[in-house]
Amino acid sequence: MRSSIAGALARLATIRIAASSCVLFLVGLGLSGCLTAPVYTLPSTIEPLPCLTPVNSEDTVIGLAVSGGGSRAALFAAATFEALAQLKLEAGPTSVLDRVSYISSVSGGSLASAYYVLKKPAREVPMLDVQGELTGDYQKFFSDFKEAMAQNYEGPLFRRNLLKWRWFNPAFTAKSLAEILGEDYFGTENFGELAEREQRGDAPRLMVNTTLYNNGRRFLLSTIPREQLRFKWAEAVSRVSTTGVPPEYQADLSRRAEELTTVTPQDLHLNVCATKVAASVSGSMSFPPLIGPISLMDSKEERYWHVGDGGMSDNTGGESLLMMLLQGMQEGRFRRAMLLAIDSSFPFAVGGQELDKRQDAFSIFNYDYSRIPSIMEERSLAYRAMFLLLAQQLKAVPGPDRISLIRLRHTDARWAEDLSDLPDSCRKENVNWKSPRDVGQRLAGVVTRLWLESTCDRDLVLTAAAKVVKQQEGKIRAFLEQ
Repeated sequence: MRSSIAGALARLATIRIAASSCVLFLVGLGLSGCLTAPVYTLPSTIEPLPCLTPVNSEDTVIGLAVSGGGSRAALFAAATFEALAQLKLEAGPTSVLDRVSYISSVSGGSLASAYYVLKKPAREVPMLDVQGELTGDYQKFFSDFKEAMAQNYEGPLFRRNLLKWRWFNPAFTAKSLAEILGEDYFGTENFGELAEREQRGDAPRLMVNTTLYNNGRRFLLSTIPREQLRFKWAEAVSRVSTTGVPPEYQADLSRRAEELTTVTPQDLHLNVCATKVAASVSGSMSFPPLIGPISLMDSKEERYWHVGDGGMSDNTGGESLLMMLLQGMQEGRFRRAMLLAIDSSFPFAVGGQELDKRQDAFSIFNYDYSRIPSIMEERSLAYRAMFLLLAQQLKAVPGPDRISLIRLRHTDARWAEDLSDLPDSCRKENVNWKSPRDVGQRLAGVVTRLWLESTCDRDLVLTAAAKVVKQQEGKIRAFLEQ
């Protein structure tokens, strides 16, 4: 989760006050269990793991990167998936979503992505009918999907913490969240069982992004072998360099590339096949200090790994997917690739606009809790984009004719000048909007929480998803149908 969680902080503060009043009572009873962080002991790997299977070769591969952003991101993702399902391609009754092979997600986006891969109808159920419309099975699926993503997760989460005496340690909040997700949607499904769906072709390959507090690197849970997730930067640079990489730079280049390499459970000698999907999603959503981290321990040695919000290393979900696609292209498994970034992250500029109006700068943290890490993230994103553009110019990585990156961002939705496309719920709210700019500002300010209280906000997010897919339809078709 990212940004603007004032409501959640206020709720947490109330619980902290209540918790403080119970400290003496707990001490008197000798109850210290709720003060001790839970540690999950996972079995060590006995390779080869049956759930780890190589990626398939494809001429043109499509991957989705689904950003963080709490319930806003989850709902926007569900609606965007539906819009992509309705985008029919020329080659028969198939849609863009039907062609997606990989989904890489973060935080709230992981909630939607995991729901999709575990709940979508099986491969033999058509997504579109002969007229190019959603079949009845998929109409019901997407209706249930959007309803699930719009649910209030905050109330059940905090009630469970209170009833189970878990409010003292945010690590227990992550445990509560995993329990709720398991009970409501994911059951006890683990990555071994998910792999069976993937191998049957019932679902795309899921990539759940988290972050390791131990070393700051991205920690990815998926059924893809680690070797196929790691693009060899040094090899790519050496291939296009006329003089080769000088020895004095080779070691440093390799070391820097290693620091950005995705860490997998294989690297930590943990068995991803036995890992529950609900727990991985909870880890991806564990934004400190409200939720998490989740602590793991190798069953053979007393070493701990602390896992938290994937947005701390990359809130787009795109970097791990891009590295996997580039590696596949480098090895000849893919000829062309399209990465669709479903981006509902909280706009960084909104915090700046709020600061423009504040005399007391510190009060911004009541409004935008993650302003400090967001500043570092913005600089990181700028350097990353610049680096990739230069790498394409130098032909160290494929150019835009072979790999296409298209951003589907909720704040890019274009609204009618007369606001005739405004959701009815917003009209009933008696909003005083005079132009599309006013609508855009409201949409940009939708807070990052585990519940969107306003029906108008929910409907704006849903409508924006359909709009941005329609706006980018030409680019998507041009790349896939050329």
